[in-house]
Amino acid sequence: MREITPRNNKGAIIIRFTFSGKEYCFSPIPGSKYFDPLALAKAEEIANRIRQDCITGYFDSTLTKYKPNALQGRTKEAAIRDAEEAKEIIAARLSVNAVDLLQLFEDYTLFKSKTLKSNSMIDYDRIKNKIKKCPHKLVRDAVDIMQWLVNDHKGTSTSSVEKQWKLINACCKWGVASGKLQSNAFEKLRNLIPSTKKSATQDDINPFNDGERKQIIQAFYVSDNYKYYAPLVEFLFITGCRPEEALALQWKYIKGGKVTFCQKLTASGEIESGTKTQSKRSITVNERMASVIRDIKPEKYLPDDFVFPAKKGGFIDWHNFANRAWKSVLETLPDIEYRNPYQMRHTAITMMVRSGVDSVVVAKWVGNSPNMIAKRYLGDVSDVVMPNT
Repeated sequence: MREITPRNNKGAIIIRFTFSGKEYCFSPIPGSKYFDPLALAKAEEIANRIRQDCITGYFDSTLTKYKPNALQGRTKEAAIRDAEEAKEIIAARLSVNAVDLLQLFEDYTLFKSKTLKSNSMIDYDRIKNKIKKCPHKLVRDAVDIMQWLVNDHKGTSTSSVEKQWKLINACCKWGVASGKLQSNAFEKLRNLIPSTKKSATQDDINPFNDGERKQIIQAFYVSDNYKYYAPLVEFLFITGCRPEEALALQWKYIKGGKVTFCQKLTASGEIESGTKTQSKRSITVNERMASVIRDIKPEKYLPDDFVFPAKKGGFIDWHNFANRAWKSVLETLPDIEYRNPYQMRHTAITMMVRSGVDSVVVAKWVGNSPNMIAKRYLGDVSDVVMPNT
């Protein structure tokens, strides 16, 4: 929803906004002047109250509750009666979703633990710790909670805040289904998260050349802080698989000289069956891929263990990797133009096609159609000499 703010109307203060297709316009403080700081501050408070009511479903279309002097001239008895009715209405509203969010999320985590792998629960614990820090405790305070999450966030990307909202929203949806909540107060609050401007998206096609690819892989292997991620980076550059497929890869899906991609890690930190475009696909392990796998394979492991886990267990946070490890390592390579890490997929696909592999085969390897390979993934081939015909 757009911001609602007081406006200057020939020196007077008005509030004009549209809600549910209807336009509203009124003077919140009749007789006040726009350039009066105290009056403008009161008007801004009223505008903010209107916006929150619109979001949470408590908007008064008569505008009476937003006009401080609207009830002047009423009899004492009528005022007392209205005050009692107002108390009852407020009490009824406050009782709706007066549920402790932390307790609800703990119940939801226990419920999800029956179907999720133990490593997946680390992300749930992170959200739980975030909720513990939040000064707003009840589900009915959803707007305040979301605003706190946004303000508490550090960094330029808000993707982690969106991930927090998705898990909390899923929790409250479960709360409604299980009868613990009357309604999901977080359902429509995604718009409270500011969108992140992206200078380069996953759809941009700007692959690295072979020399740049080798430099990046080597830079990860010699990095004091980020060498842990080197095998993952090399694996992505070799296979061209999607990051969410690599992060969800388990040892049980590497056998018989093949790697099978049949699941992905979702933005909310859960394992979901199937890849983006198909139920599963397999690729044959080449010598270089076998070397990467052999070097990181533990002596003792369980089939359900992840091939590329986070340092402390659980899943690697891809956004954290992109914003810290990837950026930091590429900053040590000033001669290489910065591109986002999804270009590892574009690079692998481009190099496969440039090496002479039929695009139909490449499409099978990376989980796309030949048309999509040419349209969205194949990088610049302008330096390839055309054959004599």
